[in-house]
Amino acid sequence: MTTNESPWVSRFSGLINRETIRERVELRPEPILNIGDMCPSEANDRIKKALARVFYPSDECLDFLLQWMRIARFHSLEMYATPRVFVEGVYRRESPLPESCFPLCLTGLAGTGKSALVGALERLMPKPSTVTATDGTEFPLVSYRAIAVRICSTPRDILTQFAQREGGGRVLSEFLRRLAYRDGWALVLQDEFQFATQSEKANTRVTQMILAMCYIGVPAVYVANYSLLHKLKLRNQEEKDRLLQYVEILHPDDHTSDDWRTLLRWYRDVAPDVFIFDPEGDAEAIHRLTAGVKRHVVSLLKIGFEKAFSKGEIVDYPVLEKAYKSRKYATFRDTVEALPKLHGPFRNSRKDLWCPIDAVVEPSEDHDWERQRQRCADAKALDASMTVDERKALTSLSKKPVASSAKQSEARVAFMRTMKADAEQLRENDTWFLDKL
Repeated sequence: MTTNESPWVSRFSGLINRETIRERVELRPEPILNIGDMCPSEANDRIKKALARVFYPSDECLDFLLQWMRIARFHSLEMYATPRVFVEGVYRRESPLPESCFPLCLTGLAGTGKSALVGALERLMPKPSTVTATDGTEFPLVSYRAIAVRICSTPRDILTQFAQREGGGRVLSEFLRRLAYRDGWALVLQDEFQFATQSEKANTRVTQMILAMCYIGVPAVYVANYSLLHKLKLRNQEEKDRLLQYVEILHPDDHTSDDWRTLLRWYRDVAPDVFIFDPEGDAEAIHRLTAGVKRHVVSLLKIGFEKAFSKGEIVDYPVLEKAYKSRKYATFRDTVEALPKLHGPFRNSRKDLWCPIDAVVEPSEDHDWERQRQRCADAKALDASMTVDERKALTSLSKKPVASSAKQSEARVAFMRTMKADAEQLRENDTWFLDKL
């Protein structure tokens, strides 16, 4: 290492690029070969694992990853501008890191792929290595640290997981700040807060856990569901200013987007001999069954596969419709059907489905998705209520050619008879009414 090089900054070279990020994080489908020779239990297990492994980085995912990489690089540039700056800082009694960093929150509906996105970030971050200072001392070079929060976690447990040693809260915090600077941490990540939000005291405990991470002095990202954000909104103003200042929402893909169609194509390619639904033609219909949530899509495909494979059938859209109505999909179906109704009193009863940082949804807003779903439901209800003869008559009627406009009679203008004055007409009407009594 020369005096002009900064390996803490140069490790991010080439990673501040969308296409490079896409190539490094995507996990393309691995087609399952000879799946027809497997027994149902083995085939179901292979499908489950293969679908879970797929990661398609949408444009929104790439935006988040690029933003986090820029933050990590900027922190490294500020803290480790030159090897000399590092050597001076690492031997100081107190860590030169800032007292705290405002955390970035990643939120979204359950199943949209927040944890998968954090996993992609871990694949993207520079791998651990070492750096040798000018005095010959070798130091670790670690770009990030990540932990998963569990149900029994406390703020001290968070520090213990990061430090990988026992001790008091203050001692661990000071140790972590020196460790983070010495090892060159550029990001710290916390996930799976949903397991720590069940008790009545979760509001205070989770707040302390997030703040404990912030006091390390390294840019931090924590993953939270909507329910947790509603609880954090109840905290004191100074805590909300810290925890909710930078909130980013991971949205489900839109049914008209290329990202959505590509995701369906990647899922189909897991077992192209069995999955024969059309990622283009069925994109909007499958979106209605899943709300675009990745976990819903995977579950729908797994249920459809279980139903079809045991009978030697293929999985097309009608099979997915049957899977949508199945008992196994009931929980996801409730969520899908609740999402278009998030206004009025019902909105307050389903805080797990909307972000409190969003603008308030007015009842008068145009709910295209709900109306479209209702039209489909009405059409199916009408079809189910008709007899066989009525269906045949409706089919023949829809196929009947439209009469030629040339044979239609010419339009004529009809002139209305001149009406009497209003007062006179009202008197006559009143007389007629009384005569009829």
